[in-house]
Amino acid sequence: MKIPDWLAESSPCPCCSIGVGGKKNFIEKTLVEIAGMMERSIFSEKYASSKGFLQSIDPRVKLITILLLIVTTSFISKTEIILGIYALTLFFAYLSKVELFFFIKRVWLFIPIFSGIVAFPAMFNIMTPGEPLVTLMRFNSTIHIWVFQFTEISITKEGALGALLFISRVATSVSLIVLLTLTTRWADVMKSLRTLGVPQIFVLVLSMTYQYIFLLVRIVQEMHLAKKSRTIKNNMTRQGIKKEQNWVASRIGTVLMKSYKMSDEINSAMVSRGFHGEIKSHGTFRIKNIDRIWTGFSISLISAVIWLNYLV
Repeated sequence: MKIPDWLAESSPCPCCSIGVGGKKNFIEKTLVEIAGMMERSIFSEKYASSKGFLQSIDPRVKLITILLLIVTTSFISKTEIILGIYALTLFFAYLSKVELFFFIKRVWLFIPIFSGIVAFPAMFNIMTPGEPLVTLMRFNSTIHIWVFQFTEISITKEGALGALLFISRVATSVSLIVLLTLTTRWADVMKSLRTLGVPQIFVLVLSMTYQYIFLLVRIVQEMHLAKKSRTIKNNMTRQGIKKEQNWVASRIGTVLMKSYKMSDEINSAMVSRGFHGEIKSHGTFRIKNIDRIWTGFSISLISAVIWLNYLV
């Protein structure tokens, strides 16, 4: 008995091979990216378990000092100083045995998209008047648009420097946050927030969201794979596309119902095991000499940065 051609065909990834002409559609691309996010999150736990420099520091001390560095960075007006702080994040990532390419990619993957959208308009003379660097367009008469008046469209020196300052500030702040999350277990971050006086309900919701969002993503992937395994041929006609859209809409409702039911079951299970609203952790935090050294270094760095910012 001969195996049908469509059954004999193989694909490298059973979750990613649907699509016309061997190409993935938008649903598959989205699921693949979400699965990649899950893998990267799980992969990040490896760095938190490594014996690096920042991993040896008390999570509470690390959380406070990094938050202070982020606040300080937001008030710095010199791009050179901010880039110096960013270089320090790369240095401490190296000391903490974090792969630099992975660290840089994780930071700069979204910065050009989000901060670039904000900073790009500020580069032009319409938003930031100043000395033109590159003139893109000239007009014979003055153009009036709302409160703006201009005779040319150009990139100004002040606008370019402002955009560079904004992007470097965002990159440095995100790098500090990523460095904190990569070198600290999520449970320790939650416990540190609680010991620092963050409201209990906030820590509880944040912790449960982080843990169960991956489970819901897995449910979505399994639903899509189940449908794919029962589909022999794609129907890309107008009627077929409408049917697929109806299926996606119905699955969204199903996932919402599953999440609501799951939250009720989890709450009942936690209450039956003695949960009274407070997250308990078996680990204990102790202040060591390295924590005192790191605190002193952080305070000195913040003081030096503030002094240089107002001196230069």
